[in-house]
Amino acid sequence: MAFSLNGNNVGWGRLTADLITLVLIGANVSIEKSLYPKLSEATAQTGEEFPEFLSRNFERVLRRIELLWGEKEIVDYFDSLLLKDIDDGKKNSSNRIDRSDLFSNADRANRMGFPLQAVSEIVLLKQIHQHLFPAKVLNPYDPSSSVEAVPIKVSGSLKRPSENRAAWQNEAVQYEPVRINNKHLMSWPVFRTQQELADIAELQRKGENIYPLQGKQMGEILLHYGVIDDNNVNVVLALQKDIAYKNLSIGEILLGVGLIKQDELNLALLVQAGIPMVDIVSIDIPPEISKVIPRTRAREKRAVPIGSYHDMLFLAVADPFSFAEVSFFTVMTGMKISLVFAPADEIIKYFNVHGVASRHTGASKQAFRNQASRDTDFSYGPSVDTAIVITDVSENDSVIINLVNQMILNAIQEAASDIHIELFNDGRESSVRFRRDGNMEDFENFPRIYHKAVVSRIKIMSNMDISETRRPQDGKISFTMPNGGQVDLRVVTIPASPGVEFVTIRILSSGEPLPLGELGFIQRDMDVFREVCQRPYGLILVCGPTGSGKTTTLHSVLKELNIKERKIWTVEDPVEIVQPHLCQVQVNSKIGMTFATVLRSLLRADPDVIMIGEMRDDETAKIALEASMTGHLVLSTLHTNSASETVSRLLGLDIDPYNLSDALQAILAQRLARKLCVACAIREEASASEIEDLAEEYYQSAHNTLPTPAARIAIIDGWHASFGDTLYLMHPVGCELCDKGYKGRIGLYELLRATPSLRHLIRQQSAASEYLAAGVEDGMRTLKQDGIEKVLSGITDMIQVRSACI
Repeated sequence: MAFSLNGNNVGWGRLTADLITLVLIGANVSIEKSLYPKLSEATAQTGEEFPEFLSRNFERVLRRIELLWGEKEIVDYFDSLLLKDIDDGKKNSSNRIDRSDLFSNADRANRMGFPLQAVSEIVLLKQIHQHLFPAKVLNPYDPSSSVEAVPIKVSGSLKRPSENRAAWQNEAVQYEPVRINNKHLMSWPVFRTQQELADIAELQRKGENIYPLQGKQMGEILLHYGVIDDNNVNVVLALQKDIAYKNLSIGEILLGVGLIKQDELNLALLVQAGIPMVDIVSIDIPPEISKVIPRTRAREKRAVPIGSYHDMLFLAVADPFSFAEVSFFTVMTGMKISLVFAPADEIIKYFNVHGVASRHTGASKQAFRNQASRDTDFSYGPSVDTAIVITDVSENDSVIINLVNQMILNAIQEAASDIHIELFNDGRESSVRFRRDGNMEDFENFPRIYHKAVVSRIKIMSNMDISETRRPQDGKISFTMPNGGQVDLRVVTIPASPGVEFVTIRILSSGEPLPLGELGFIQRDMDVFREVCQRPYGLILVCGPTGSGKTTTLHSVLKELNIKERKIWTVEDPVEIVQPHLCQVQVNSKIGMTFATVLRSLLRADPDVIMIGEMRDDETAKIALEASMTGHLVLSTLHTNSASETVSRLLGLDIDPYNLSDALQAILAQRLARKLCVACAIREEASASEIEDLAEEYYQSAHNTLPTPAARIAIIDGWHASFGDTLYLMHPVGCELCDKGYKGRIGLYELLRATPSLRHLIRQQSAASEYLAAGVEDGMRTLKQDGIEKVLSGITDMIQVRSACI
């Protein structure tokens, strides 16, 4: 056990062996601990060593301490030893001791007071006494009276003064103090928000101090923040009269006698110099700032960009006093560099577990970092190969289990649709990326040595074969949330290079389906779609690429159809959205439970409505068509690019065109486009040329040719009738609530209704262009036309529409 004075411990290992040797030359004095029973018991009780230096060289002092041990008078005696000037002369009293005969000539050579070893042992004895007899402490404002020390290994160095400053030695600090219930201690000013950084930059720009004590004396700063007290200051003033200390600063003396730690001195120097101290763990670093400096270069220089203010970039480093790369980063970024301080271990941890910043919340990222960094010491080496990713880390280790659980929980909380775990050939870390609103976003990284264990853990959760790493596998997870809810996950593992597998986890939407009216249909499409969905039989198809929201649309339809008078079955792989009173079946091809097999059984189960997750083959398509012609309403999805191409795709599955023409009710093609953030998007009046260009694109998407002047005017007049005399376009800006100006997604739709003319074309197995022309003639809007109208409505912009539509 060790004890601290003012939050700093004083240990025996801090003292210079040269000083001990100096005073013991020619002496071989045996130590009689039996002469000091109280001190022997106290040091044994606290786990400290007996003060041997005092017993050998200052016997009378140690005997007086033994005599007064446990009494209130010992506090005055300690103060008299440490604070009284030698020039006070020989005075015999309880508070002043005749110190002239405490030193031999050899001891006092060129000295005016106690050697450093004696000072340290006296301070330690005072500290032990205060711990064992707290009621005897006379000064209630002495911070050491409310300080305990907990043995915690830390790395650091300590410089000690001696007669020869070149002989100072460095030695590891063994204990770090923990302050308890001390109202008099002030916390160090640490900045944790971007607003505080902006305030700092504004003060620096005006030439004002960022700290109230900036530029003050070191003693005043340490005193203000409770690191030392008035008694400590008096000790230093007395020691400065010693020839060994006269050329040293107050900070160096306090450090030398063990009254403060190196870290506390460094913090005081930062306050004195006006260098900001930041918490890079808590601060939410904007994504654009994290990318200002390439991550590899930032890691190489151990510098973290954390924020900016106009043309100033805040760069967190561990030693701002000696950081020599300011010019380098000024040239690289083109910005003024303002150095701020962050502890070296926090910077190392940042680069070990912190990926490129994104718009994910600081809380979720910090939770993931905490799991990724728990009980580990990361190191970086060469590029990834098989030998590197195969380690002793087990998939059953608590670190791996917590890391995977935290990653999945973060993705769910961040409303991500997919999780991607990747380890590239040149990667030194495994990356975790989320797909959100259709975009891939960097979330966090974790050490490459965990990759194999993380993949194995996910395989175990998905009931996969962890020994099989050469073939793709798929599985499912039912993930339990902290609130007790269940979220279904679909997992795919794919071997990318020898010994390395990539993982993709689809987060299935298990919440309440959206009302049909909130999907973003224009009024014409909404009316038509609702009408065909209420028919007693027929085939309704929703088409589009993976992730375009087809299943969401079908479940919105089922939400409206789900009444007591109807029997509804669904056949899905997997069941993504669960609704009450639906009979939902999940296929399992491993046991022969395919779409076609289940559909055959359902036809004998008296259904009114059947929803098929996907038409994957001609057998499923034929059974679905048969069901739609025998008195059932069949809803299904198909992977095609547009509504007009879907008919050709079905005919390519060897579907009878006459049966299809009779059964088909409607085909809905859809895409998802990113919505503009309503909080920051700006509105600008569209110019005449912009409107004309939009009109040409609008017409060409349906007719595959440029419009005539009359057609262009008719389109523009229709827009004015719908959106007003002045047409506006919205533009993304970006704010704290969105991702570069976008937040959420909106559906773009193309609804092809089965009219008599379309049924006639199906029987003739016409080309897809003829189906498109028939639909447009009937009032259908193409995907791009629907998108352009949503642009004029201010919901999205043309960049997103063009990226979603051909």
